Amino acid sequence: MKRLAYILPAILLLLNISCGSNKKTTKTENQSKAMQTEDINQMPQPDPAPAIKFQKPEVFKLANGLTVIVVENHKLPRVSASLRIDNQPIRLRNKKGSDDLLSSLLGTGSETVSKDEFNKKIDFYGANVNLYDGGFYVNSLSKFFPEILKLTVDQALHPKFSNEEFKTEQEKLIEGLKTSEKSTPAAASRVTNKLAYGQHPYGEITTIDNLKNITLQDVEDYYKRRFTPNHAYLIVVGDVTLDNVKKMTKENFALWPKAPQVRDVGLPAIINLPTEVDFIHMPNAEQTELKVVHRSDIRKNNPDYQKVLLMNSILGGDFNSYLNMTLREKHGWTYGARSSFGTNKYGALFRATTSVRNAVADSAVVVTMAQLNKIVNEKVDPKVLNNNKQKYMGNFVLRMEKPATIANQAYDIFVNNLPDDYYETFLQKIDAVTVDDIQEVAKKYLHPDQARIVVAGNAKTTVPGLEKAGYNIKYFDKYGNPTQPPKMGQQLPQDLTVQMVIDHYLSAIGGKDQVAKTKSTETVYEAKMQGTVIKMTNKKMAPNKFASQTEAMGMVFSKEVFDGQKGYKMIQGQRQDLTPEDIKTYQNDTQPFSEIGLAKTGKLARTDNFDDNDYYVVVDNEGTEHFFNVKTGLKDKIVQHKKIQGRDMSQSIYFKAYKEVNGVKLPSKIVISAGNGQNIEFNMIDAKTNSLTADDFK
Repeated sequence: MKRLAYILPAILLLLNISCGSNKKTTKTENQSKAMQTEDINQMPQPDPAPAIKFQKPEVFKLANGLTVIVVENHKLPRVSASLRIDNQPIRLRNKKGSDDLLSSLLGTGSETVSKDEFNKKIDFYGANVNLYDGGFYVNSLSKFFPEILKLTVDQALHPKFSNEEFKTEQEKLIEGLKTSEKSTPAAASRVTNKLAYGQHPYGEITTIDNLKNITLQDVEDYYKRRFTPNHAYLIVVGDVTLDNVKKMTKENFALWPKAPQVRDVGLPAIINLPTEVDFIHMPNAEQTELKVVHRSDIRKNNPDYQKVLLMNSILGGDFNSYLNMTLREKHGWTYGARSSFGTNKYGALFRATTSVRNAVADSAVVVTMAQLNKIVNEKVDPKVLNNNKQKYMGNFVLRMEKPATIANQAYDIFVNNLPDDYYETFLQKIDAVTVDDIQEVAKKYLHPDQARIVVAGNAKTTVPGLEKAGYNIKYFDKYGNPTQPPKMGQQLPQDLTVQMVIDHYLSAIGGKDQVAKTKSTETVYEAKMQGTVIKMTNKKMAPNKFASQTEAMGMVFSKEVFDGQKGYKMIQGQRQDLTPEDIKTYQNDTQPFSEIGLAKTGKLARTDNFDDNDYYVVVDNEGTEHFFNVKTGLKDKIVQHKKIQGRDMSQSIYFKAYKEVNGVKLPSKIVISAGNGQNIEFNMIDAKTNSLTADDFK
């Protein structure tokens, strides 16, 4: 089915989505030199780890416990400062969300400076300021930095929380959660944390009920308990001097009262279980979110840390990793697959993540687990290890040129109890890692047999394959609560035919007689995307004429025309005549209602359910799925499957709010999934019937 297929390229162009390049990288200088030697098959010797000139930050401490880290850099007239409060996490239980509300309320006014006055001054100075429950970040020109720091500290240490602002921010967070309830990535992240962390504070999630239960007093109590200098660090980087920073910090922070020392209590352990699939049924999922997680036992002060860094780079930390090269490059199932080992001293997870189209989600699980087992059970190629070493060392050297890196490393040394020369000797430790080391730490820290495989997607397309693969499957709702397996859809009635489904549809939009009288339709829709108005015009005329156009910013981004015998496509001014295959498809189509032709060429595939409605799914000869509402007869959705830059991709288009136009009902709203979790909503601004002529298809 070609209808609406032109929309996706236009949307991708407007969103500036980049899928990366599949070109092979050129040979490095070392490889070129090696080829000039007598034995061109001999692997080049790696360069020794470069010596790092580590700029020592200046550090001092205030009487209230605030540690100040200063890195002077006078290349640019800018300064950045970040306040980080290193509190041990605590469980908030039914008050979870107090931290989110505090982040929203900080910066909405202090005892002396109102919210509007604060924002006006920040804008006037052209500064970047962000306050949150664990500190703040500021960046400004150096000549304005003293004033910006003073204003920000005032908002952070002397906040005036008003009930009006509290109610406003509370409603915003509640609406945000409601909006994200249908988001598959949001559900996957939320449930992953809850299940993997368990009773640990990091496993708590904010719910709508929690937010409604929180009062302004709860937020103020949380602030007084957590926003203290006892374990706080101020990192200042840029065009400043140590003496000036000392003066500014004493003026702004000296009166910040030190809180009574609270004894750190033991944190609940993060428990690994035998591998299982934790499934979140998302019937409207455009793609399936896959996350493989277990407890991470590596920390930066662990002697194995550098070995694990390289092991993870080979597994999933780099573009050329096992996971990405298999799932993306070999199979074309995803735009990217990555893995990481968390190192938070209070508790962390190993994560391997990707997003794939629903139809291959079960296969992606099997392949992902195979790659995890591969690095545990097989030694890596020495060339692969060498390449990862060289790349890591090169990136490390580049990062060291940034003053912020020095400051962050100094902060790391303090909060993780690292030796003073930790980063000076870092690359030597990277360079010393061997092939045997990689397999050793993979066996020690990677646990494919104790992992939660969190899958958020459509159970109907994924669960059967997972069951065949032998996985134990548990089901959870989008907030991580155990639930029953979803209904897999009713069986198709034995006497049901595609013609019967289409007849019900034709009756729903006005009846066969009225449809027969409608020889042409012209619809115009508009949408707003990132502030840009997109206009979409569709023209259809019996028996098979079709024209479409998508425009924005005064330009035509895509156009498609078929006059019954020939036609063309155009994307960003690049015109291409329709292929013989396209022409054959168009000639066999039935316009202005292609569903009439679908009765002859379509096949009943299954029943489905989304938004609590049952659907008959009819698949056309191009593999596009058409969802007809069992109750209303209307077509509410199509799912197109296509290849974009060699990648299999699915796109859903929803038809909503049918509106009568001269006796026939047409959708007044079309919602298009544009990728990256974004939906574009087109609203009808004009519609006509029986107004077109053959001249409209030239």
